[in-house]
Amino acid sequence: MNGSIDARLERLYQQIELVRGSGDPSRGRLCVMSFVAFLAGERHSDAPAAASPVIRNFAIVVNDEMPTHLRQRLKPFAPRILGTNDGLDQRRLDLLRQAAAEAMTPLAGPPGRKPAPPSGAHGLGAWLRRRVLARMEAALIADTIAATEVEVAASTAKLIALAARRAPTAAEQERCWSKAIDLLDQLCDVGAEQRQREAAPDRLAWLDEFAERSERRRRHIRSALGNMRGAGEGLPSA
Repeated sequence: MNGSIDARLERLYQQIELVRGSGDPSRGRLCVMSFVAFLAGERHSDAPAAASPVIRNFAIVVNDEMPTHLRQRLKPFAPRILGTNDGLDQRRLDLLRQAAAEAMTPLAGPPGRKPAPPSGAHGLGAWLRRRVLARMEAALIADTIAATEVEVAASTAKLIALAARRAPTAAEQERCWSKAIDLLDQLCDVGAEQRQREAAPDRLAWLDEFAERSERRRRHIRSALGNMRGAGEGLPSA
């Protein structure tokens, strides 16, 4: 993708909000994969033909599980995912399986009898939550070890999401999501030197128009607010 288009996209990222679900392009609200479909000139969908199925199934989970403010970091991946349906998904699966192996943690502590539930409502709630998360983790690891390509991608992303959910602090949670972003970066790098795919020119033009409409709307709102403040200042005091 050439520098002029990169600069154009960089400006236009400010007009797009990444959301859970496939979103609504008329409002500038998309998930990362429907953003890919949009840039590719395809119909509105979270399953663009231009994208690797492995990347798609990893990115959808990451997009939907991420907190809103962190999700916006996925925008620059949309143009990079264009053209990744290139027959190189086995290499991407190898990366995902390695990442999943690194993410696997002991599920139930030392062998032997499992500890009894603690007394008290608060302690019992925390114990039940740990048991549920451990069962979820066990199921995800099983899916990742012996699964189809789609399941490997989705299960690896869910393992990262589960680790983020378990994180004791906001900083640790953000560190988990940074790992997901690093992994998506690696998946997009596979075959990048051979790809020539660029965003559809008509979609870039539409984004330009959308940006202009958004700016006009903001100017109108600022003007209306200014007029309201001016009218308020002109009113006699009580």
